[in-house]
Amino acid sequence: MLGIFWMASVGHWQQTWQLQADDFKQGIWVNGQVASLIDSQKSTRFNLDISNIDGQLLTPKRRIRVSWTKPPWPIKQGYVLRLWVKLKPPHGLANQGTFHYQQWLFSQNIVATGYVKANENNTLLEASVSLRQRLLDKIMATQLTSVPWIAALALGHRGLLTPDDWQLVQRTGIAHLIAISGLHLALVASLCYLFIATALLFCYRVLINGQKANFYFISVGMTLLATLGYAFLAGLGLPAMRAWLMLALAAFLLFTRTHWAFKRIFLVSVSSFILLFPLSLFGQSFWLSFSAVLIIGFVFWRWPIKQNGFSIKAWFAGMCRLQLALSILMLPLVAWQFSFISLIAPLINLIAVPIVTLILVPLCLLAILMMLFSLAQYKALLSILDQGLMFSLNHLTAASEWSGAAINVQVIPALVWISLTLATVTLLLPKGLLPRIAVLVLCIPLLSFGLQPHSTQWQINVLDVGQGLSVVISRYNQAFVYDVGASYPSGFNMADSALVPYLRSRGINKINTLVLSHFDNDHSGSLPALQRAMPILQTYTTKDVCRQGWELTWQGLNISALWPDDPTLHSDNNSSCVLQITDGFTRVLLTGDIDASVEQKLVSDYAQALESQVLVAPHHGSNTSSSWEFINAIAPDYVIFSQGFMNRWGFPRPEVLKRYKQTDATLLRTSEQGQIQLTIDNGTIKVKSFREDIYPYWYANRQID
Repeated sequence: MLGIFWMASVGHWQQTWQLQADDFKQGIWVNGQVASLIDSQKSTRFNLDISNIDGQLLTPKRRIRVSWTKPPWPIKQGYVLRLWVKLKPPHGLANQGTFHYQQWLFSQNIVATGYVKANENNTLLEASVSLRQRLLDKIMATQLTSVPWIAALALGHRGLLTPDDWQLVQRTGIAHLIAISGLHLALVASLCYLFIATALLFCYRVLINGQKANFYFISVGMTLLATLGYAFLAGLGLPAMRAWLMLALAAFLLFTRTHWAFKRIFLVSVSSFILLFPLSLFGQSFWLSFSAVLIIGFVFWRWPIKQNGFSIKAWFAGMCRLQLALSILMLPLVAWQFSFISLIAPLINLIAVPIVTLILVPLCLLAILMMLFSLAQYKALLSILDQGLMFSLNHLTAASEWSGAAINVQVIPALVWISLTLATVTLLLPKGLLPRIAVLVLCIPLLSFGLQPHSTQWQINVLDVGQGLSVVISRYNQAFVYDVGASYPSGFNMADSALVPYLRSRGINKINTLVLSHFDNDHSGSLPALQRAMPILQTYTTKDVCRQGWELTWQGLNISALWPDDPTLHSDNNSSCVLQITDGFTRVLLTGDIDASVEQKLVSDYAQALESQVLVAPHHGSNTSSSWEFINAIAPDYVIFSQGFMNRWGFPRPEVLKRYKQTDATLLRTSEQGQIQLTIDNGTIKVKSFREDIYPYWYANRQID
């Protein structure tokens, strides 16, 4: 009952603390303190804890996430600013296989995102720089090659890591080593306890020559405070706070001389953390961390340590057993969440965990202490650390480049992964607890999923790529792609963030045919990133064959180019390659960015042949397109608009929606429903959307009114 009451209260508070609808309609003035570590001066994205909106005091403060291109002064964590901002409700791209940004925003209690607008009255109210920011600035000032990794290990700041760094981390399975969590806090606690206990013993026995206090309790208490300070240096992140909470629970049991079984410790830890940080339930790290703790407890229960005293052989055997169990039992959860499995992770971690724990992290801690006490020798220590890190990273890179280092896994239902996990646990249990036949029974969902009957159906997936377009047509596990979405100066692009993760989640590792409708950034900007990510066997554009009259047969589908006649005679938008795709029963029309003038020519040239059941609306729903004559000629059953959430052009325009609503067509928008999936089979069309059918969870999709 307490749990139900608490979570209901949290939901009520979250609704109450949201910004009002008027705050999103126009620019507003906000006062707030920078909550993020800042490592860039060109284009800065940071969290801002705002206490005032347009002169109205906010209690409690609200957290927003904003970007600021070329701020007039360097932004630092701790600064108090007055800014003119344009905000949107929390929102993210919604596609299969991709990172759920909106869910992450919710788990971080971020109530809005947006950008700072240029205004001469943007003001720095208070230039108080946080301790973490000063430490990061000192690390960055060394300009060492491994600065991103030093910042991650020393301060828990991973914002400097590049996409290539993250790929290396994923392929080698060492993500847990670059987040300040249980492993690091346990090391810090051990070192602090040894130092404090030794110092107290020396003081009382040598200097005072007597003992009137309990060294044990004092040492544990001071260690708890020291580890809390270390968690503060890590930004009081959730992984660090989870580890510190368990240390605090262990200290409580020691102080009270109480013994709890592992089960009780685990349940109290989980309950306490949910009570203190309820929104962490919606983040992946909560489930990954506590799953790992549960597996560690299972390993020590299943294979208890029976030998008295320390033995290198027993320690090494225990490490191998623990790492192997973690890799096997965490595999279903990792594969389910990330559609990715690192095959070399057990071996890499067996080597990397001791190196990071016993060498790299202590050196980082020593360097931080030297910075805190203004000892200039920290630069020499960081140089040594840099050499060690680069040596380790070079070997990690070599290992990750092995073709069998990791594999992509297609999206498999959660029930299948849960059954596989239970089968693995059953197999590891002592004989006699459960019949071995249970393993085979629990593997049935995986076998049935893998032995699905061969189907002639085909799919159209209009991906959510913001203000742009990317359409994937798939049949027999092959992919035909029409447009690839935009890329941006920051390096963010729709190939890496939407298209490639989606294809890999479907088990597709190459693109058979790619058609670029035209060369505007929102349709073709991500092509270089896509070419780097996966092979493309054939590419067609209006510069070669994608012109009126061109035809292609692909996986039993007939693909015809209806436009352009001559791309040199038209603007870039009006030279878009218009395709009609059919299986003999259902026709799909892909129109690019053509306007009403080209629509009239298509109606004139093709008449009734233009009729199609599915239409991807021209030019994202612009009022310069989707003329009534064109809509009437196509007579679509489904119309899909691909456009950005709250885009500045107001696409799809109300006038366009009004014209389509005069038909019986079903209107779908990627900005509202995310990825739109149409499954076609012998004339029947089944429609699903990501937000309403594939991933229909309120905390990942819904705006809180």
